Amino acid sequence: MNRAISRVSRIFKKKTELQKALDKCSRSAREGYKIAKGNLDGIKVAIDGISEDLKQQLTSLNDGNIQTSDIEKKTQKQLQQVVSELYSLHEKQGHQVEENHARLDKFSIALFGRTMTGKSTLMEILTNGDGSSIGKGGQRTTRDVRSYDWKGLKITDVPGIAAFEGREDEELAFEAARQSDLVLFLITDDAPQAAEAECLARVRSLGKPILGICNVKVALSNAGDMSLFLRRNWFNRRRKDLDAIVRQFHEFAERYSPGSRISFAYTHLQSKFLSQRPNYKPQQSELERASRFSYVEEQIISEVVGRGTFLRWKSFIDGAVVPMFEFSEKLLDFSAQNSSNGRVLIDKHRQVRSWSDSFRKSGKGRIDTFVEKEMNSLRAEIPGFAENNYESRDAGERWKHLVESQGTERKTNKLIEQIQNEMQSELSEVSRQLESELKFVGTFSADRRISMDPIFDAKRAWNWGTLILSGGLTIVAFIFSSTPLGWAAGAAAGAAAGVGFILSRLFGDVEKKRIKQRKKLESRLERDVSKIKRNLQKELDTWFHQDLLKKQVNVLLQDFQLIISSTLDLADRQRDLAWRISKQQKELHRALVNKALEQLKKKDNSNLISDIARVPGLSIMLLIETTFPEEVRKSLGKLLGENVWFVVNTRDEKSILSQAIGRNCDPGKVSIESKIQVAHVPVGPLGAIGISRIKLAQQLTELHVMNSERNR
Repeated sequence: MNRAISRVSRIFKKKTELQKALDKCSRSAREGYKIAKGNLDGIKVAIDGISEDLKQQLTSLNDGNIQTSDIEKKTQKQLQQVVSELYSLHEKQGHQVEENHARLDKFSIALFGRTMTGKSTLMEILTNGDGSSIGKGGQRTTRDVRSYDWKGLKITDVPGIAAFEGREDEELAFEAARQSDLVLFLITDDAPQAAEAECLARVRSLGKPILGICNVKVALSNAGDMSLFLRRNWFNRRRKDLDAIVRQFHEFAERYSPGSRISFAYTHLQSKFLSQRPNYKPQQSELERASRFSYVEEQIISEVVGRGTFLRWKSFIDGAVVPMFEFSEKLLDFSAQNSSNGRVLIDKHRQVRSWSDSFRKSGKGRIDTFVEKEMNSLRAEIPGFAENNYESRDAGERWKHLVESQGTERKTNKLIEQIQNEMQSELSEVSRQLESELKFVGTFSADRRISMDPIFDAKRAWNWGTLILSGGLTIVAFIFSSTPLGWAAGAAAGAAAGVGFILSRLFGDVEKKRIKQRKKLESRLERDVSKIKRNLQKELDTWFHQDLLKKQVNVLLQDFQLIISSTLDLADRQRDLAWRISKQQKELHRALVNKALEQLKKKDNSNLISDIARVPGLSIMLLIETTFPEEVRKSLGKLLGENVWFVVNTRDEKSILSQAIGRNCDPGKVSIESKIQVAHVPVGPLGAIGISRIKLAQQLTELHVMNSERNR
């Protein structure tokens, strides 16, 4: 009894303090609004500068010598998307800040939880309603955002999360959470779901403080159920089970948002609601006590009284920080993707160039050998042909048939096809490797909600692999359209006709004349074969060097180089923009920490901090010049609701990176490309904490950390 009286006394005292706290919250909100508004103005100036820079870069692209138009278009599209997104984001931030400004005098609380966790019941309790909004079945019941006042606080009931096909409802819920100062996160005493924990992580990423409520769903559908419920102390009987459920929920949450765990109050909302209904007045006090709702109420009021002024101020700051943080992270994602793609392309470019050098030599050798072999075969036929045809007026036609019977044209066609197939096979394999490797390029970043078309994609790689065959048979037709063998045969026929003319005029020794005539024909045929050889050699060399190597392989290599250059250049630009946006947020990080230290009455410790990095809602990292009091660190983490880590300012980038990333990072294995502000760090697989520390390390050093372990 004394404990109950003491609790009621505490609640009454907190209620008295609540109004004073809300007055302070209003003043704090005005201060936060001014800072956020000033930051928005600064961001606008920065975006205008970024926009002007990108316009100049786009102009230089248009004036450059890029010959592959789709690469140029994709590069321009990504850069234009960046500017468009920045302006759109800035405009949206401005609207949100002004919306919050319109509610300066209201401390806002959002009710969050999946469908059927009791959000509507809680709303009925706080508004002393008749229960008309409470769901009657398993379907989603809260399809819009509903707000009401409770003890001077604005309470917002949002659509259920983690529901099947509930994406639109979830977005409404998260938008309401974004505008709130505090989130009440409801779960039930049945099995927690991983999807709930994932939504919790998203709420935390907004920088929002969260109080947990576990609603025990013991049905009181009839008098017997209620009598049994009131006789038994459900809390004592279920405490271990409820603790286990909350632990399981926290295990899910650790996967998405590791670190500080939220505290949960256990309550039975239905009994609290029934205690407020006129027909349950005889059981009112018992139902009230059994509901344990007073603990929930006390926790909410304590939160507002204890740190409400700071949370109200922080809402405006995080409203400015979070969207820009998310956007800079997206830019780093795109930069990492482009950089990784570029490195894969560089390796493949080297592979293709090495192959093309070898292919050039081997192809030329095969052509030379083929031509020599074919001509030797023709030369071997000359003596016998001359012996049998030196007096024939049909020698030309016969020579033509003999040449055709050698199958040189067919063999030439086959050689060309073999060379083309070899090239196609090599390039198809390179394309297959590219398609595979580009899917698995590693970055440290999580999935983002917007995407940009890549400069290079697997489809282009496949087009490379199928490029060559399309021109092959055309080349063969071109070689023989000039009919070098037909020309040679025609020349031989002319030679034979000349022989007949000579015979009609010769006299003297017949045998000598025959020998002389045969020798003369052989000589003419030898010259004709040499002409055939020169023409065939010339045509094949022209096809191989000009049409195959120069017009296809060399163009492909140039295309490769242009894509590599554009991809890496775009990665550099995106990275530079990310740091410029990140720098704009540093002053807000500093203001947040200073305000928190002021709230803790430890403001002098701000002098120990050189720089600040932050992942909103998850962690904050302080670059310090000397030791920092441990008790202040703990208090700071509790007030912010975030992990607080330290890095000693050694003024050495590798050392700072190593400290920031943690035990997974060996400074001796870190390599830094200062020119493009990239650090290659072998850290192996990373969990959520590791990814968070990477992001913090990047902010402190302004080096884009790439996992060299994945790039091997």
